[in-house]
Amino acid sequence: MKKNLKSILAMTPYRVLRRTAINRFQANSETLQTLRDRGFQPAFVIDGGANVGDFARETARHFPAARFELIEPQPGCKPRLDTLSKVLDARVHPCALTSDSETHSIHLRTDASQTSTGAHVVDPDAPDQSGVISVPAITLDALFGGKWSPDQRGLLKLDLQGFELEALRGGMNTLVNIDVILIEVSFYRLSKEPSIAELIAFLSDAGFELHDIASISARQRDNRAYQADFLFVRAGSLLTKDTAWQ
Repeated sequence: MKKNLKSILAMTPYRVLRRTAINRFQANSETLQTLRDRGFQPAFVIDGGANVGDFARETARHFPAARFELIEPQPGCKPRLDTLSKVLDARVHPCALTSDSETHSIHLRTDASQTSTGAHVVDPDAPDQSGVISVPAITLDALFGGKWSPDQRGLLKLDLQGFELEALRGGMNTLVNIDVILIEVSFYRLSKEPSIAELIAFLSDAGFELHDIASISARQRDNRAYQADFLFVRAGSLLTKDTAWQ
């Protein structure tokens, strides 16, 4: 019965929402499919914070012709990414992203397996050094500046646990070749997370418009939103042309 009701609702403009559950966690696949259905076909995908490759695998289902650049500094993730690179047209970059071309390493707090989805940058003099490792760091521009062209309509995904704005600052020459950005945002700060207003202002200055909210997560005890994945599209892109309500 439940399956039948879902099938019927899918053919209507109506959706059933629970009053106390705003979680729309990991709805990225539907967002990618919508982009594809509207004609978006990136020649390349830069996956910043690739972890063990789940996003890359899903994205390749929608954009099988794309070249993938997988960026992940945790050593425990590399064997699985190396295996994935033999399946996809992909290169693995075992490094972190930073804003400064003079910064060649950063400190990362991870778990025992060094495959944590919550690995994040910490200060080198932080009093708690448990799980902290030093990893090589590089800017987006040092990796890709001048490699692509705007007509290749790249997709950039950043899931860096609060270090997204720093990565963007190190990629101004790369951003001119990007059409779509999928980026993790935080509704409040725990460590180094920039505010949503800061990210929107930065990307607006770089020529991008907020286009969609791909996913949103809330804590269970009081339903307060804490993280989301925002989709930005280059101003003037074909994806922004259709502004009809229906």
